[in-house]
Amino acid sequence: MYENVPVGLRHAYSLYDRTPKQGITHTCNFPHKVVSVDVEGNCMLCRCDAWLPIVVANIMDVSNLSEIWETDLARKLQDDVDSKRFTWCSVDSCGIRKRNQIRDSHYISINVDESCNLACPSCRSSKINWTSGPKYESRIRKANHLTQLINRFENPLEVMMSGNGDPFASLIYRPLLLDMKPKENIVLRLLTNGLLIKKLMPKMSIKDNIKFLDISIDAGDKQTYEKVRLGGNWETLCDNLDYVKANFSSLVTLKFVLQKNNLDSLDNFVELVDSYGFHGNIMPIEDWSSMKDFKDHNVLDKNHRLHTKALEKIQAHRTNPNLFFHGI
Repeated sequence: MYENVPVGLRHAYSLYDRTPKQGITHTCNFPHKVVSVDVEGNCMLCRCDAWLPIVVANIMDVSNLSEIWETDLARKLQDDVDSKRFTWCSVDSCGIRKRNQIRDSHYISINVDESCNLACPSCRSSKINWTSGPKYESRIRKANHLTQLINRFENPLEVMMSGNGDPFASLIYRPLLLDMKPKENIVLRLLTNGLLIKKLMPKMSIKDNIKFLDISIDAGDKQTYEKVRLGGNWETLCDNLDYVKANFSSLVTLKFVLQKNNLDSLDNFVELVDSYGFHGNIMPIEDWSSMKDFKDHNVLDKNHRLHTKALEKIQAHRTNPNLFFHGI
């Protein structure tokens, strides 16, 4: 299978056991329902491409989304998971050891562009924004093709944008946001920094299809926010949150990546979540190779000098019904 792993994911492939597993009794139907599409158009059959980094098709080679789940390699992965061998799956990361992983509808995670109007240190070392050139042209073709595929798809489908960039800031995602047809079978889940929602949302015909809106803010006050969300403006964020509160009936979740530079802002973040009546998702920082001193920022590392303080702050909010602690 190694030859079917994208070069950029071969390191991740080697981090996990890629042999048949024993003793897993839970069921997963993701290889039949789920696809993640990366910047090269590679299609992988899991929510996270690093958990099952096997390319079964390229999005530019299919004329209908259903074809992705019908290739020979897709069938092989489906048979393996159906038989509960989970040979190529990262079973200690995806949750299959603890619970079934079942989707009723199809799900596509679109990650064809990492462009963003911010340069958050926890994510990247500098701003990335593709607006011209060969890479831009290649990705805009993928976005246009994806728009056509989604518009033609008739089965229930959840569309997630985006795991690697901001869908409102990226010119490459604009066709998907502006040209996607508002159909009853389509549900949208958007992950954004929230700064351009008010500006662009009135131009979108698919607003009512947005059932899940995740907004990454990583802070609960101006000083911390503008430190950990480089390029962001606190007043602009709050103006957009006010707009969302007044105009959206979808499930809104504010996201907080816990790290050294925002630990003291956690209480303010929880107050902000409660004041808007939104949900809050608090999660550990992950190493995306953007921080040379990652260990110094990871307060959930048992050896970190602020580890005890971090746990105490988390414990103080455990019973808040509006909060979800992902991986903590």
